[in-house]
Amino acid sequence: MGLKLLGDFETNRGPTDELYIRIDSWKVNVTLAEITYTTTSWLNFEVGNMFLRETYDQELKPAIGLVSSKVIYYGSDDSDGKEINIDNLYKVPMSVEKEVNVGIFEDQTIEKEIPYTSFDENGEEITLYRTVAVKEKVKIGSKKEVKNIIDYDILNDLKNFSYNHLIGKLTEVLPNIEIIKAL
Repeated sequence: MGLKLLGDFETNRGPTDELYIRIDSWKVNVTLAEITYTTTSWLNFEVGNMFLRETYDQELKPAIGLVSSKVIYYGSDDSDGKEINIDNLYKVPMSVEKEVNVGIFEDQTIEKEIPYTSFDENGEEITLYRTVAVKEKVKIGSKKEVKNIIDYDILNDLKNFSYNHLIGKLTEVLPNIEIIKAL
């Protein structure tokens, strides 16, 4: 799977009207709740897929058509071109924005009875209590807030999650480009 970027591009390997970007590796760090993935860019879909092996014991093929991260994009026929950099390393938190209830706390002085051990007139141990003023955070209500909640279910569909993230990043750099998911 990968992404076809349809447009007029000039690359270090020559011109193309179908820049192909594929995610080649993933690293998942559950402790940090972070996904790291790397991409490669190719002149087109066919050239990118020619590099892939068909069997595990097959030797790696030459990476003909592998494109560097810097390309020039021509948005129209009369455009002078815009140099863009397509990153090849992305780190993404494994989280989704959700509205959750968050407690509202207030510092209040509360009187508490603290037990202590003493002795009576016969020398027997007895428990006595003294009242002490203590400052504590007391929940006085709640409010709704939007928070980034860690979602481990993202791992069940890691490929689509990553490609959707990549589409978002590419549209930041190329807002009007047509992007097609290619299998």
